Amino acid sequence: MDIQERAVQILKETYGESSQFREGQLEAITAVVNKEKSLVIQKTGWGKSIVYFIATKILRERGAGPTIIISPLLALMHNQIEAASKLGLDIVTINSQNREDWDAIYKRLNDVDAIIVSPEKLSSPEFIERLSAVSDIQMVVVDEAHSISDWGHDFRPDYQRIVYLLQSFPDHIAILGTTATANDRVIEDIKNQLGDLNVFRGDLIRDNISIQVNPSQSKVERLAFITDALTRHPFLSQKQGIIYCLTKKECESVAQFLVQHGISAPAYYSGVQGESGEDISEEILSAFHSGETRVIVSTVKLGMGYDKSDIGFVIHFQLPQNLIAYYQQIGRAGRDGSPSLAVLLHGDEDEEIIKSFIEGANKDPELLSQILDLLHNNDQGLKRNEILQHFNLNVTKLSSVLKYLYVHNYIYMDKTTYHLNRNQHFDAVRNAEVQQQLNETRLAELARLKDFIEYDGCYMKFIADELDAPDAKETCGICVHCRGRQFIVMKDDNPYLEAARDYKNQLHGVIKPRKRWSNNKKIEFISIRQHIYCRSIVQLIGHPLYNCKKSLLLLINFCSEHVTIESNRTYKDNCKQNIGSPLWSEVGD
Repeated sequence: MDIQERAVQILKETYGESSQFREGQLEAITAVVNKEKSLVIQKTGWGKSIVYFIATKILRERGAGPTIIISPLLALMHNQIEAASKLGLDIVTINSQNREDWDAIYKRLNDVDAIIVSPEKLSSPEFIERLSAVSDIQMVVVDEAHSISDWGHDFRPDYQRIVYLLQSFPDHIAILGTTATANDRVIEDIKNQLGDLNVFRGDLIRDNISIQVNPSQSKVERLAFITDALTRHPFLSQKQGIIYCLTKKECESVAQFLVQHGISAPAYYSGVQGESGEDISEEILSAFHSGETRVIVSTVKLGMGYDKSDIGFVIHFQLPQNLIAYYQQIGRAGRDGSPSLAVLLHGDEDEEIIKSFIEGANKDPELLSQILDLLHNNDQGLKRNEILQHFNLNVTKLSSVLKYLYVHNYIYMDKTTYHLNRNQHFDAVRNAEVQQQLNETRLAELARLKDFIEYDGCYMKFIADELDAPDAKETCGICVHCRGRQFIVMKDDNPYLEAARDYKNQLHGVIKPRKRWSNNKKIEFISIRQHIYCRSIVQLIGHPLYNCKKSLLLLINFCSEHVTIESNRTYKDNCKQNIGSPLWSEVGD
């Protein structure tokens, strides 16, 4: 039986006799099984995972070793395992949430059909050593392959390690990259890094997602708009959906307001914790999958590849970072083919936040050179804390810089010690030029996003053109401009406006003790007209929030008689002991 016949047979056995491949899927499966390097660029919801799972099944039937799948998100890993199980594939994942299972998983690597890992795992020398012991690997899948490219909208430095990993494999293995968001420039960059590729490129217009873009609104107006829509709109009030925010703080703020008005809407972001400091990301996703919660208020953490088929809407409380990220995020909706709605809200603060993200991604070439010089003069290598002593940086900033140098192969690690890679030359001038080019690209993307929100034509066609998509359709036929009407109208008599105004004038927050005091109580506070109140005592401390650090210390002193830490130590006492270092794991205002 040839490849295509077997692929069709597997599809029908798994999904029913009436099942058919979408255009391009069968051709991509054939190319991969024939060990050709391929890049699949297809719209969100097209079924890119079907390509590599069926290809894996056929390769395994032919005696090949396991497939390596590099996947960017924990939520996506769970989706993939669920999809693979329908095909009878035995798949394991190695990630930060199953550390206790790693030893058992490592022992099974030669026996499983596929291994799903995050790109960050490729930075682990131990994992690479374990992977080298796996026999007869025949395929490597790079999911969300646009992240390899510096020019991609969601470049992740850890993806650079993929190139070095592939160089350690024999030339004959199949390489498959998949993405929905690669324009011509990104495709060329991926080709340069992975080698010449067959490109399977299709229609990117999603004709079941209706897009609406609102005029600029205040946060109060946006909160009221969303709450009213989720409560009273005939479509949104019956559906599950995702609300995207730019920051963790905004996620918490929006989620709390919705919960206060009877809408189950947890905040979801990297490092989200429960009352006792435990990671609750799995719990949040599980409740959303089961329908226990209607809405998730998320950062981009719940973006690429997340697959819940019946999501009915995606609302952006703030602008996305760029237009291509927007396409990825609204692509979470309507994956079962049902009609869905995407509503883009925005405000005056969004542009400055996005510009701060762009600036924050820069790595100072002079600092990079100084760290490399330091390692050059220390043949035995240095640990992170030893490097930290030479620079006026916090640990987070230094870790980011070291990671940048590591994934670009300028340094390497021996357990916890950093060493200079003396075979790799760092050109500070060229590095500065590249970073400047990237900055200009990101700012140009922001400008295009602003063009999009002012556009009076078909929104989906605008996005497809931005992706250089070869679409035959001239319009989606279902966005507000194609339909000629708004789907959700902001009412002058919105019943949530006053509540939203009061809420924004009384911002809530929690002071949480650091993890080493995991059993401690916490202080809850609110701010009213730029002054902090202790929520339980409600007495004015008297300092405005712009002097937040001093205000919090005063608040801690004020509350020390009322809030006790284990061993009868007070926040005041601990504050005295920890002046000069971060005392709290999270502060919301």
